[in-house]
This record gives sequence, structure tokens and C-alpha cells, in this order.
Amino acid sequence: MLWESIVGSLIGKVAPAVAGYYQTKLELKAQVEIETLKGKIAWQQALTQRASESEGRDHEWELAQIKNSGLKDEWVLGLISIPMIMSFIPGTVQYVELGFAALSQTPIWYQGMIVTIFLAIYGIRQWRRKTAMDVVSDGS
Repeated sequence: MLWESIVGSLIGKVAPAVAGYYQTKLELKAQVEIETLKGKIAWQQALTQRASESEGRDHEWELAQIKNSGLKDEWVLGLISIPMIMSFIPGTVQYVELGFAALSQTPIWYQGMIVTIFLAIYGIRQWRRKTAMDVVSDGS
């Protein structure tokens, strides 16, 4: 009986401490999981807000480009179309070929400048849209 009393006394004192330890451990684990979920939610909200703001800036930029374009875009499109149209007109094909041959003899910096100008006029919209989509997909 003495032995049972000693064991019972020890268990009576140790068991609540062990149970308290495991209870605290479970509570801490639950808090960590909650904080992790809060972090994930905040991350997704930030991505959504960033994409929304980017899209808004994109629309503003597009509207500004429409207001500022004037005849520039139409002039450039017409200029680019001239060789294509001339390629279908009998007697003008040789002029198109001579023109492209002459352009191929220009310095590389000049050719690069022409490409850059056309990309700036027509290509930047696609680049900005792609960049906005990259921002959204980075959070996946």
C-alpha cells in the first residue's frame, strides 16, 4: 500500500504538469498555424492589390497614349504599309527591293534606332501587359 500511495502521489503531481505541457504545446502549434495562414492571406491580398493598381496605371497610361498619339501612330502605320502596298503594284516592286537593299547598308545603330522607335510606338503596350501578368503569377 505504501508503494501505491507513493506512485499515486507522484502521478497525481506529474500527470497534470505533463498534461499542461502538452496542452501548451498544442496551443502554440495552433497559434503558429493561424499566423502562417494570416501571412498567406496577407500575401495574396497584397498580390491582388498590386495587380489591381498595376492594371489601373496601365489603363491610365493607355488613355494618355490615346490622347497624345495624334497622327503619329497613323503616320507610322502608313509609312510601314507603303512597301507592302508597292509590292502588289506592277512596276514598283524593284523600288521596294532597292529600298530594302539600301536600308540593309545603313549602320547597325540606325537600324537599331528604327526598330526601337517602332517597338516604343507599338510594342510597349504588350510589354506592360505582360509585366502586369507576371506580377500576378509570381504569387502562385
